[in-house]
Amino acid sequence: MDPYALAKLYGISVYTLDEMADSAELQDALHHFTHVRPEVFSAAVIPVGHGRVIIENAAAEPPRRASTLAHEMAHILLEHSFTTLLRTSGKDCRESDRDQEDEAAELSGELLLPTEAAHRLAHRNVPDEDVATRFGISIEFARWRMNSTGARIASQRARARRNGH
Repeated sequence: MDPYALAKLYGISVYTLDEMADSAELQDALHHFTHVRPEVFSAAVIPVGHGRVIIENAAAEPPRRASTLAHEMAHILLEHSFTTLLRTSGKDCRESDRDQEDEAAELSGELLLPTEAAHRLAHRNVPDEDVATRFGISIEFARWRMNSTGARIASQRARARRNGH
């Protein structure tokens, strides 16, 4: 599923950090997250009035942006409370609820590479690289989904049974 289309369907606006460049107050944060430490900020759900918007870091590659946006949309779909604290110092750029992060990771995985599709692809022994290309995700994300869904192990066991092992 295209996470940008999902955001549009739910009326969630998605902005890049660069689109916020007109705001003088945000210049330091923008520079920090796009040049100094772009790896620490991918995206965040931000409350605006009674709604939410998503701010994403366009410095990331498209597969990373897709997985990040799917993750942030998962927070919205799961109706998670806004408890994240953003900061520009320290190891990470935010503090958040671990359970909510785990739930969002699982749902975003299902949105981008559904379990059923992972099992079909594993049955056909499709390499992670091809799965990644087909679904517009990173190889690491494809590998995670193919393994975490049990698709690879189930497929290996089925092949072993067919081969009499």
